[in-house]
Amino acid sequence: MNPKVDLVFKFLKKLLIWLVAPLAFVVFLFFLGEQYEVGRLSAVASCEGSVNTPACIRSKGYLASEPYYPDLGRRYIGGFARMVGGDLGASYRVEPKLPALAPKPADSPEEDDDLKDLPPEKPKAPAPPPTKAPAKI
Repeated sequence: MNPKVDLVFKFLKKLLIWLVAPLAFVVFLFFLGEQYEVGRLSAVASCEGSVNTPACIRSKGYLASEPYYPDLGRRYIGGFARMVGGDLGASYRVEPKLPALAPKPADSPEEDDDLKDLPPEKPKAPAPPPTKAPAKI
């Protein structure tokens, strides 16, 4: 073969070994970590209505708070996927439950702040008595 073509093939072989293969491995790890995150988020979603949410999440093989995974392999790969996915715009945050708001009793003396700025209401005049129209024959 031509020495220049042979040089190009050597360069492409080194490029494949030192750039494409490691990049493919990193992409594989990202997809694997995404699958771990999907599994974790589905476990969180399935335990949403549970009485004891942390115990339910632990029963599915995850931890209720960070680092989310009990073993180091899933912890590092899932953390890598959260880091890269967060840079790409994904949100892996699970919103905490808000406490239920208790409604105010109807006879509560407290008034809304918005209503304090309004002028007081005028009492409405009583409606005039209805008049009957004479019947036409």
